[in-house]
Amino acid sequence: MQCAYRAACLAAILLFTPAVSATPDESLATEEEPVVEAATLVRPALLSGPGFSVDSRVELRGYMGRFTLDTSFGPLQAESVEILDERTAELPALEALDRVTRSEAFLQAAGDRLAATGRALAQIVLNPVDTVLGIPAGVARYFTGRVGKVGRQAQSLADRTARELGTAGDAWPDAAGPMTDARAGDGPAAEPDEDPWYEPIQKEATREIKRRIKYGQVKRALAERLGIDPYTTNPLIQERLSGLAWVGSGGNFSAGTALGTVGGVGAEVLSTGGQINDLVWKLGPEELRDRNGERLQAWCRDEFLIRQFLRRGAFSPTLQTALADALDTLQPAGGCDALLELGMTAASRLEARFLVNALRMLAAQPGERAKGGQLRPIGAGLAYAAIDGEMLLPLPVDRLSWTAEVRDFLDRPEFRVVHKTVLIAGDASLAARRGLAERGWNIRLHAPWPGAPPYAGGNEPAAVDVDR
Repeated sequence: MQCAYRAACLAAILLFTPAVSATPDESLATEEEPVVEAATLVRPALLSGPGFSVDSRVELRGYMGRFTLDTSFGPLQAESVEILDERTAELPALEALDRVTRSEAFLQAAGDRLAATGRALAQIVLNPVDTVLGIPAGVARYFTGRVGKVGRQAQSLADRTARELGTAGDAWPDAAGPMTDARAGDGPAAEPDEDPWYEPIQKEATREIKRRIKYGQVKRALAERLGIDPYTTNPLIQERLSGLAWVGSGGNFSAGTALGTVGGVGAEVLSTGGQINDLVWKLGPEELRDRNGERLQAWCRDEFLIRQFLRRGAFSPTLQTALADALDTLQPAGGCDALLELGMTAASRLEARFLVNALRMLAAQPGERAKGGQLRPIGAGLAYAAIDGEMLLPLPVDRLSWTAEVRDFLDRPEFRVVHKTVLIAGDASLAARRGLAERGWNIRLHAPWPGAPPYAGGNEPAAVDVDR
């Protein structure tokens, strides 16, 4: 018998825990996020394969698993199941890039290119300074207090200054450097620096040179050929991709031809997952920003806010485009401006992904029930009022634990409605399921959306529903 909307299913899933009243049980203790077996979060295919293996023990941090990959090119960190999926999919591209950038033809062309641009600049491009990576705090911030509105005066000043300097947004975010959005601790972090390994003067000089030699165009073309995100935060990919694009833009070395000689790249893994819009490869950052601005105006009213969202914060051009794609599918009747306000507070790519995936989860609801509803930021989180009157709370997390911050978030007065469903991308602890049920939530585990990560036990063939 189908489990959806039957109270008996809850008892079974909670291992026959006693029935409780509709009033939240104050005796339900909160829990700390545990260290778990990787196989409980992700399907076995992502835990080992040719050229990589994943540590079997995974720390849950901010409701996301922090995975450690051991690859033949060096260790990699993945701060969620989704990022782990991307890192494993990128390995064939990494192998191809490594082979080309170690070839005699590349090294010869690189030497000639270095002579043309200067030794110091070449060292910056081809040998970026190592970035000290902290441990991200996951997406815990979305379960905390209210986010203040963006100050128009301060933002306007920043926007005006950027225009006067001719640097209204960096046209080369993460152009040739390793991932920059990780944090050195759990406290409030500074706004992400797009290229922390450039010195200011070198950064301006490099930007101008890259514009002249169409470095970005070459890099995007190579990324498209490999089927990867040109703005990926994979440091092993970025170092090699940027070096190849830099040398290939010099005119005496065909990077595309060199890639074609290695074969076996496996370029369709990421692109066919629905996660990368072709425009990311076809258009430069400035053109893409203009296109996304036009698309956002269909759903958001504040043009100033749109402009600021596209120029600031943790959203890469790929994620900005993905957010616009999700809004086009969801077609919300209101709340887009509040969404952008919330998005501008994202402190990392991981938090930016959370908002994009939350929209994707909403847009993937069956039929037309989710279209035309209202986006409703609550606290620092995002809820949605569907057209049928039900409140939806999308939580694209790997595993929800019943922490004090989750409990306090769900006890907010805005959630005291009768018809409400929480959509959880991964799993939830027994305590979290019980806490949600006591508060009247319908629970949908492994809630799917196109391109969703391969969670263990989820997305195929159907998600798990637990009624209150």
